[in-house]
Amino acid sequence: MAFTGKYVLESQENYQDFLKALGIKDVKDPSNHEIITDIYQNDTFRLTKFLMDRTWNNKFPIGKESELETLDGETFKTTVTLDGGKLKIQFPKYLYTAEVDGDKLIEVNTIGAVTNKMISKKEK
Repeated sequence: MAFTGKYVLESQENYQDFLKALGIKDVKDPSNHEIITDIYQNDTFRLTKFLMDRTWNNKFPIGKESELETLDGETFKTTVTLDGGKLKIQFPKYLYTAEVDGDKLIEVNTIGAVTNKMISKKEK
């Protein structure tokens, strides 16, 4: 249950560049907004992200094909893996990885040459 918890964003790099690379045109400055990631790990994962005016929620088992949803509401099928403590999700346009290091959740989104890194602290 290493992932289970509620995490609040502390720092991030290249978020606006990442959104632009995804083709999201109305890029708001996220620095004034709290971004919360809520993860529940059991036989299946539940990954919920609260960002600005959006809530994004996906449930999936590890190693089995699942239908997930992108930030802009499109659904797609993928197989989520957990390798060496890293959760990996191949979205249609980018790769998402997440790992827990102590009380920190480190999330990395990569699209082409653009990498967005988000570090969140677990709430107690």
